[in-house]
Amino acid sequence: MHSVLLYHTISSPPRPLPANIDVSPERFESHLRWLSRQCQVGTLDEALGASGRRKLVAVTFDDGYRDTLTVALPLMEKFSLPLAVFVTVEYLGRDGYLSAEDLRALASHPLVTIGAHGLWHHPFTQLTLDEARFELITSRRRLEAITGREVDLMAWPYGSCNPALERLSAECGYRAAWSVWHGANTRYSLWRVPLSRQDNLIRLIAKLSGAYFSVKRRMRPPK
Repeated sequence: MHSVLLYHTISSPPRPLPANIDVSPERFESHLRWLSRQCQVGTLDEALGASGRRKLVAVTFDDGYRDTLTVALPLMEKFSLPLAVFVTVEYLGRDGYLSAEDLRALASHPLVTIGAHGLWHHPFTQLTLDEARFELITSRRRLEAITGREVDLMAWPYGSCNPALERLSAECGYRAAWSVWHGANTRYSLWRVPLSRQDNLIRLIAKLSGAYFSVKRRMRPPK
C-alpha cells in the first residue's frame, strides 16, 4: 500500500489549532529531509499508477492555508519533492488562506497538483446526495476556472464518505478521492496518514510503517 501523508498548516501558533493540525516549519523540514533520503516520494498520479511492488510516498495538504504557498512550497522545492493541495473553494480569500491569485501561482508550479476539497468544508455524509453532487461539481468548476487547469482529484472534508458518495464522486468526473478515517480504502476513499504537531520524526517513521493501517482499522475516528 502506498502512503499518502496529510498535512494542513505549516505554522507555529502559540496554542495548538483544533485537532492539532499545525506542524512547525522546523518539524516539517525534518520530515522532508528524512523522506528525501529514505523514501521514493512521488505525485498522486504516480501513486495511483504504481504497482504494489513499487512503494511510494506522496505529500498532500488540505484546506488551502496560505502557508502552503509561503512556507511549505519553498521547503518542498528545497528537496525537489512534489505535493498536492486539496482546496476548499469558499476558504479562498479568507484571512490565513490562499487567495485566487495565490492559487493560480500554486497551480502553475511544476511540483504542485491541485485537487478539490468541497465548497464549504461540510461533512459530506451530512448532505443529501443532491447537495453533495452540487458541491462536487461546483468546486471542480470553480477551481478549474481560477487555475485554468483540469481538476479531477479530491479529498473528502473530515474524511467523511460512504459507498454512495464514492460512486457519486466518480459520476461527477473525479478519477480518485482520498479519505482519512472513513471508507473502504478503494479508489474513491483512499486512506491517508494524518500528521499533526505531536508527530516528530520518530512518529512519522512509525506511521509510515506497514503496521499503521492495521492498527488504524481498530481505532475510532477522532470526534
